[in-house]
Amino acid sequence: MDTKYHSGFTLIELMTTLLVAAVVLGIGLPAFNQFIATNQMASSVNDLTSALHLARTEAVKRRASVTLCASANPEAAAPTCDNGGSIADGWIVFVDCTVAPPPAGTCGQPNYAVDANDVVLATHTALIANLANNFSTNPNVDPAYVTFAPTGFPLAIPALGGVQPITDFEFCDQRGNTDVGGNVAAGRWIRISPTGRPQIYRNVDQIQGGQNPLNGC
Repeated sequence: MDTKYHSGFTLIELMTTLLVAAVVLGIGLPAFNQFIATNQMASSVNDLTSALHLARTEAVKRRASVTLCASANPEAAAPTCDNGGSIADGWIVFVDCTVAPPPAGTCGQPNYAVDANDVVLATHTALIANLANNFSTNPNVDPAYVTFAPTGFPLAIPALGGVQPITDFEFCDQRGNTDVGGNVAAGRWIRISPTGRPQIYRNVDQIQGGQNPLNGC
């Protein structure tokens, strides 16, 4: 009578396999979490930077004031600016005119309100919690806005008493002031130059340095 043999894992082999798997997960999981956090940071920063570029470009192209403002209802059919809100809660980009835009020069002064003469160009929902809870701007103005004049330069809205628009945006997350490699910071800082061009700062010494009025992450 033939004898049949059944092969399989011994208990020692199984425990060794589980040990190796645990080591691999222990090494790989933190790196994977870092990868996800970095991608979330880059995506959110790029979204806001693109919105600022859009607002500036459309202001020059349309010869009209264009505003990016905080909005609590960016997905609504008729979104509005949010007094007392934060850009982290969502934002809208719209042509900000008090009279019909065409022809050039008849747009009127911006009033930080989406009304009958305005066109909503873009919207964005709130940042994810890790970013929204660590987001800051300068100056810390109420309302939170940036308006670009037809020249492409940032503009203080007369209807708001000449309050200056936001010039700096700082994105931080749960990692705080962390060097993720090569002097690249976990956080990001966006500064709008006097001419209206937004620039992203990524290096630790830039974000944590004295040139950043928001004092770093």
